[in-house]
Amino acid sequence: MLESYFCNINNHLNWIEMNANIEVKQIPELHFASLTHIGVENIDKAFERIIKWAISKGGLMQNPETRLARVFHDSFKITDADKVRMSISVLTKEPVLVEGDIHNLSAKAGKYIVGRFEITPQDFEKSWSGLFIWMHDNGYAKADSTPFEIYQNDMREHPEGKAIVDFYIPVM
Repeated sequence: MLESYFCNINNHLNWIEMNANIEVKQIPELHFASLTHIGVENIDKAFERIIKWAISKGGLMQNPETRLARVFHDSFKITDADKVRMSISVLTKEPVLVEGDIHNLSAKAGKYIVGRFEITPQDFEKSWSGLFIWMHDNGYAKADSTPFEIYQNDMREHPEGKAIVDFYIPVM
């Protein structure tokens, strides 16, 4: 049993080493225009809604620096997948004028583990698990802030259907 546990951790660490570029860095406060989404059902529709809203704001989606993001308010390890609270977001330079169920959200400035992955949707859980194992294995502890993902591409346009995504874990 214990041997299986350590083998699983080693598999995650090996997978991370082969599939991620990991850095620990200070990041400035980041701002997001967001909508709350609960669970994994219809998540694609939530992304479509935030994109539609951003397009309606004029230049927000025209800027090549604009990125989509997902901020996690719960952990899939503790909360049932259909109850996990997350914010589906557009990264903005500063808080923006919002309306309806769109709200401003920010990620605190501070030290973060940033893992860049080029992965299929099926690899997201393995990527998060491996990054948290890497965090503990390298002597870091999670800070009291929320982890998030920033997408660098539209995986529907990737020839292999992969997302290029940066995973952020706030650390102490």
